[in-house]
Amino acid sequence: MVGQAHGGLMGLIQRSTVKACPHVWFERSEMKDRHLVTKRLREHIADKNKLPILIFPEGTCINNTSVMMFKKGSFEIGGTIYPVAIKYDPQFGDAFWNSSKYDLVSYLLRIMTSWAIVCNVWYMPPMFREEGEDAVQFANRVKSAIAHQGGLTELSWDGGLKRAKVKDTFKEQQQKNYSKMIVGNGSTGNQSMGAESD
Repeated sequence: MVGQAHGGLMGLIQRSTVKACPHVWFERSEMKDRHLVTKRLREHIADKNKLPILIFPEGTCINNTSVMMFKKGSFEIGGTIYPVAIKYDPQFGDAFWNSSKYDLVSYLLRIMTSWAIVCNVWYMPPMFREEGEDAVQFANRVKSAIAHQGGLTELSWDGGLKRAKVKDTFKEQQQKNYSKMIVGNGSTGNQSMGAESD
């Protein structure tokens, strides 16, 4: 598995799992860690004796309604992608972990006391990077296939938005898009406004 290094109880669990099976943990803020992860992933996929790597390309937990932007790093290294669509049914227990609201112990307690955790998993056909396709296009194609299979909404937003302040330019662009939806192209609205003022 590939994932962000954590401290506390989660860090203890991560360090203990490395003894059973090799994992790649990294610090998001460290650029040198990103390069090291890329190098280790390339070495891993080059060795045909190693098991496939489990990667969650959104890089965060989401609320089970959509698929957010995939990080391109996993799609830059080459190799075969075996997409898996996962969708939880919250009827008996919600598996979504809002880490900004619940710490790990609270989350685990909530999960362990749920009536049941029901999950639909679809193992999809392997996907390969097509000729002339860059990593972002490949990531988006895989994301679309997963969203379609799981009946999830496909979003272009970065999952990290839940932890970071949204840029003003992004908000302005969304406001422009929304106003275009409401007003339309402007011709109808201008004619009706002019007619009312006469």
